[in-house]
Amino acid sequence: MKYNYYLSILFFIVMSCENRNEFKSQSPRIKSKFIIENPSNNEIFYRGDSILISVKNNIDSKEQNLYKLLINNDTINFEKKIKISSNVFKQYGRNSVKIMSQNHDNKIDITSKSFFIYPKDKPQILNYELIKILAHDKSSYTQGLLIKNGKFYESSGQYGKSFLRETDYENGNIIREKKISDSFFAEGITIYKNKLFMLTWKSKVCFVYDINSFNIIQEFNYETEGWGLSTYNNQIVMSDGSEKIYFRNPGSFDIEKIIEVYDNNGKVNNINELEVINDKIYCNIYGKDIILKINPETGIVEGKLDLQNIFNRKNYSDKIDVMNGIAYNDETQTIFITGKWWPSMYEIKLN
Repeated sequence: MKYNYYLSILFFIVMSCENRNEFKSQSPRIKSKFIIENPSNNEIFYRGDSILISVKNNIDSKEQNLYKLLINNDTINFEKKIKISSNVFKQYGRNSVKIMSQNHDNKIDITSKSFFIYPKDKPQILNYELIKILAHDKSSYTQGLLIKNGKFYESSGQYGKSFLRETDYENGNIIREKKISDSFFAEGITIYKNKLFMLTWKSKVCFVYDINSFNIIQEFNYETEGWGLSTYNNQIVMSDGSEKIYFRNPGSFDIEKIIEVYDNNGKVNNINELEVINDKIYCNIYGKDIILKINPETGIVEGKLDLQNIFNRKNYSDKIDVMNGIAYNDETQTIFITGKWWPSMYEIKLN
């Protein structure tokens, strides 16, 4: 009887150990067998730099693992270190590498590391010639400005005072105006086919108007603030005051691509009004009298237009706010510049 009693106790102990082992093997907190030593997290590289990628075992193991670098839909085998050129990354700003390790037991670990790529060269300084100065309505808190079929289209902001307006290109006479509901702060505008898109600042609503009647025919929602709009090929490009430019489907307003804007000093914030000119994106930087020329594929700032001397605020005692508004006339290849509550609009031509 004692023999059976001790045998029963032994069986219970063995089963308990097996159950504990089974429980441990199912734990979700599994430690990766390797870490990425280089590059360091959020390290900065410039275009053309060589990037050292190195890994090391994260546990006490003598196994020699095979590592695979996963980049641009390609796979590169290496042992512990490999060097790549920053040129393999198309866009500027935040990028990342992903590394996969397959152990001798055929288990696969995947980890990644993020870093930044900055342009190496400074933006080109753009020069301009002043062609003409036109009168501009001082009551307009300009948010969006464009030219279409010989007409100016302009949106004006402020809660309770926002409006959408069409004016004659030659004499500035108002052809059509639509007051925006007091609960919305009008922002950037663009035209795609026969539809006029208008953002709102914090309401996260884009109104779509019939270009001929200014009647609302559609509405879209988005997740960020709304700042600037323009049209690039068959996409709507949008800014939200950050370094990002969103490429949206005009039929659904879904995001199809995002670029981050960088110059040689790093991230460029406060991107505001947008205008596409000769397949490049031109933008106001909120609070500064400059316009940047941006590559829509990479996000690099290719050019900088300094307009600090185009409008002398000291000559006016009335309330004047920041420069905002870029409209391109493809017939004359000239650009119209104005600002919030500015009394003038300036026609310029890039040299």
